[in-house]
Parts: sequence; structure tokens; C-alpha cells
Amino acid sequence: MIKVLVVDDDKLVRKGLISAMPWDEFGMQVVGEANNGEKALEFLQANPVDLLLTDLAMPVMSGIELMRSARKRFPELYIVVLTLHQDFEYVQEALRLGAIDYIAKVQLEKERFEEVLGRVHARIQEERKKSTAGGNKQNDLFYEDQPVGSRSERSPEDAGKESDADENALAGAREQWLALEWIHDDALYAQLRDELKAMRLPVSRLIPFFYAIDSEWKRVYAAVTDRRLAEPGPFESWREAEGWLRSVRELTAQFAGSQPYSQEVVDCVMKAVKIVQEELDNQLFVVEVAKRVNMSRSYFSLCFKEITGKSFNEYVRQIRIEKAKDYLTHTNKSVQWVAEHTGYMDEKYFSRLFREYTGMLPSEFRHKPQG
Repeated sequence: MIKVLVVDDDKLVRKGLISAMPWDEFGMQVVGEANNGEKALEFLQANPVDLLLTDLAMPVMSGIELMRSARKRFPELYIVVLTLHQDFEYVQEALRLGAIDYIAKVQLEKERFEEVLGRVHARIQEERKKSTAGGNKQNDLFYEDQPVGSRSERSPEDAGKESDADENALAGAREQWLALEWIHDDALYAQLRDELKAMRLPVSRLIPFFYAIDSEWKRVYAAVTDRRLAEPGPFESWREAEGWLRSVRELTAQFAGSQPYSQEVVDCVMKAVKIVQEELDNQLFVVEVAKRVNMSRSYFSLCFKEITGKSFNEYVRQIRIEKAKDYLTHTNKSVQWVAEHTGYMDEKYFSRLFREYTGMLPSEFRHKPQG
């Protein structure tokens, strides 16, 4: 099944495409939609997508900008652009960036949907045949540190050879990498690095794997430092991929070195930050979190505020409100549900606190125009 993401700032266009196109006839399934490039990238990061169908003229992030970022992060992604006739220069740029086809919006009025989608399906099959011949050889060269270019694709044959055991091993590796403990543990880093290399993931799967690490690092560290990681990839060899992992460790060490505390203390505080991020729907008490990271309550509270710039309770409230804003923007869940899933059992208290932070009630925030 080819998983499809539809991106257009016009809601009626999105709904029309999703409802009118005969996706099933061509083995396709629409798994998501977005109204701008930033939202599309967020969806791509969190969900498997094979085909991106995107408009070119959009606010916040244009289709061209979306393509540049998506091709870099997800080299296995097929892209088709939606455009008006007068966008010819943009169409040329889109094709140069790797779009496999484009659909003029007027075609959707003059041609049958089956013909349009059939053409896109045929192009995908054509691209897959091209990638099959050289995919395995390119992957071998990558792990032998021979530059092969960043556009090496994962072939359908590669996908078919992956077993459930491989997928389970990858899921286990992902869990260990996202725990971030390898950042300060040399032995653990060496072990995980060697195991990851031994998996010999296709480049098209390795880069999203690294983006997941990048996203988790930012989620934990963005609130406490203005240092920023370089985006992972494109990589032409395993040596370059490993270099990016080392850069994560080095940047984190620089952050820790700028603190008036030992590496061990910084690690404990950052572990507490991760606990907060992952357990927002639970009751979080400073004394219990301090105990979990093996620190006394008083010393933990002092260190936490100095390192993060906020007291523990202030930090928890801020993260909860930000998560609540995300739920209100991207789901239709009730305010009571949002309150409970951000750690507040009392909806009225949650609403009052939300208004203190944002200047509006949750219901008002949900219905305000989104940039």
C-alpha cells in the first residue's frame, strides 16, 4: 500500500482530492493532510509516508521549501506537485528537486481522476524499477565508506528482505538511541554505534532514524540551551553519519561544560527533564523525581533551576501548557481529555491556568486562526 500525504493551504482542495481520487484502485491510501510545509514535515517525521502530494504556493513554508527539506530528510519519498499553469518556473524547480510528476489544478477539472492518479502510479513504478538495479550495491559502498551520493534509494527488493526480527531489532535500537544515555557513556555509545552499523540500514532509512535522534535531542535540550545541532545528512558514507553522531556528543558536552556543576549533576537534571517530557499525563512531584535521579530534593531543586532557568514546577507547567496547545491545535479531543492528558484532573483549574499562560481559554485558543 502506497501511503499518501496531501498538502495544500486550501482546505476545500485537500478534502476534494482526498474524497474524489480513486486511491484504492491504485493501491494507495491517504494517511494524512496538512495546510502548510511545516505541518507536513511534522507529519513526515512522525508517520511513514511514501508519496507526498503538495501545492507549491503556501504560507508559512512553500512547497519548494518543503521539497528541499523533505528530499534531504526522507530521500525515499516520492513527490508530486500541485500547481497552476502560471507556475511553470516553480514546476521546473520542483522537477529539478526530484518531483516525479506534477498535476496542474485545471487538469482535475478536465481529465478524469483515474487518468491523473494512474499516471502518478505509473511514475512511481518506473522510479522503483530504476532504484532496484543499483540499490544493494550503493548500500554496500556506503558502509564501506565509499562515497555513493546522498540520493541512494531503498529498493522494493530491500524492503521485502526485511524480517520481523530485523524490525524488532531496529525498534529496540531506536529506543536505546532515543534514551540519549549514549551521549555521555563512551562504552554504550561504541556498542550502539557498532550495532547500528552492523544492521546496514538503507540510507533512506538511516537518515530518518537520525532525524528522530535530532528531534529527541531538541525536545530535551532546546528549553535549556541556545546551542543547536546541525541537521543530519545528507550522508555519502558511514564515516559522515558517524561524524554527525559525534557532533551530538560534542555539542552536549559543551553545554554541560558551561554549567557550574559536574557532568553527573547535569546528566541527572537532564534525565529529570526527559521524565517530565515523557510523563506529562502523570502527577509529577519534585520529591519523587529527585529520588528517581538519585538527588536530594533541596539540591535537585537548586540545580534544576540553575540549569534550566526555571523551577521544577514552573518547568512542568510550561511544558504541559505547550503540549495542551499542541493537542488543541491538532486534535478534536475535548478540553477535559486535553486536561487529563497533560496532568490536570480538574478541567476548570486547567482552563484557568491555560488562560493565565496564553491569555485565552482552551476553547478560544482552539478556534483562533492558526498562522
